Amino acid sequence: MLIVISGVSGSGKNTVIDRLLKERKNLKIFPSVTNRQPRENEEERGTYKFITTQQFKKAIENNLLFEYELVHGNYRGILKEEIEKIEKDEINDYIRDIDVKGNKKLRNHFDKDKIISIFLEVPDDELKRRLILRGDKDEDIALRLSRAPFERKFKNDYDYIIDNIVLEKTINKICEILDSRK
Repeated sequence: MLIVISGVSGSGKNTVIDRLLKERKNLKIFPSVTNRQPRENEEERGTYKFITTQQFKKAIENNLLFEYELVHGNYRGILKEEIEKIEKDEINDYIRDIDVKGNKKLRNHFDKDKIISIFLEVPDDELKRRLILRGDKDEDIALRLSRAPFERKFKNDYDYIIDNIVLEKTINKICEILDSRK
C-alpha cells in the first residue's frame, strides 16, 4: 500500500513520516528526485535523490519520471522505477510526502485499496512559526505561505484531512487509519 502525506510547507509532513517510520516495521519511504540543495540530515534519511538540473531535465527527456513539477523554483518528481518497486512489493507499505498534483496522479494510477492519502492542515500563524524555526529565509517563507491557498484548494481530494497541531494526536490518528485499512 502507498500512503501519501501532503500539506503546505511547514505542516509537519516529514516529522510525521519520520515518526511513522520508527513505529511501523513494514513501512518504508521511497525517494523522489529533486534538483534542490539538501537540508540538514536529508541525504541520510533517503527521502530524496539529489540530482543536478541537467540530470533532471535529462530524466524528463528520457521519460523516466512518473510525475514531476516545478515547485518553489525547484524540480521534484517520482521516478517510474520507484512506482514499479511499490507495485511489486507485497510485504511492505510505502510512505511519501507528495504535493497536491502528484497526489491526484497517484490516486488515478493506484487502485483505491492500494493507496491512502492524508492532507495535514495547520493554521497559517503556526506554519509561519514552524518555517522560522526550521531556518527558512524571509523570502522563502513568503513564497511558501503564498502557495498555501492553492494547495488547500485540493484538500478535499484526500481520503483524510488531519489537523496537525499536536504530533502525538496526529500519529495516533494515522495509525488508527492504517490499522483500519489492514
